[in-house]
Amino acid sequence: MAVNKGPMLLDGDLPEQENVLQRVMQLPVVSGTCECFQKTYASTKEAHPLVASVCNAYEKGVQGASSLAAWGMEPVVRRLSTQFTAANELACRGLDHLEEKIPALQYPPEKIASELKDTISSRLRSARNSISMPIASTSDKVLGATLAGCELAWGVARETA
Repeated sequence: MAVNKGPMLLDGDLPEQENVLQRVMQLPVVSGTCECFQKTYASTKEAHPLVASVCNAYEKGVQGASSLAAWGMEPVVRRLSTQFTAANELACRGLDHLEEKIPALQYPPEKIASELKDTISSRLRSARNSISMPIASTSDKVLGATLAGCELAWGVARETA
């Protein structure tokens, strides 16, 4: 997904540029994780009224602080808009590269978790087998030698009896 560099619109403006933050939030792995956190947060607030009242107070405080910060930063943002645009374009190209190299970014979290579980399970089975097979083989040899020694001892005991 490259940055829009198409033709100008009828009113002379360029089409709206891609925003790297919006693109990152649209990745299934990111949006799915955020949904999970939102559900957990909401259910925690619902289950615990005291926690909910504290969270609501903090939410209002954060909203007020972020509004004040946005208002105070507006002149800086306006002055640095060219640099922000360049950084956004560069970040979008970097995200394009990541999406090419890491296709799992497009997978839903459930699929990633399932594949990760399968991979870990197979590695653990392989490790267990690589440890247990030599032990089993050695114990078979020891048991075989012990059995042979017992049979020899029984044979000697029978002959002497």
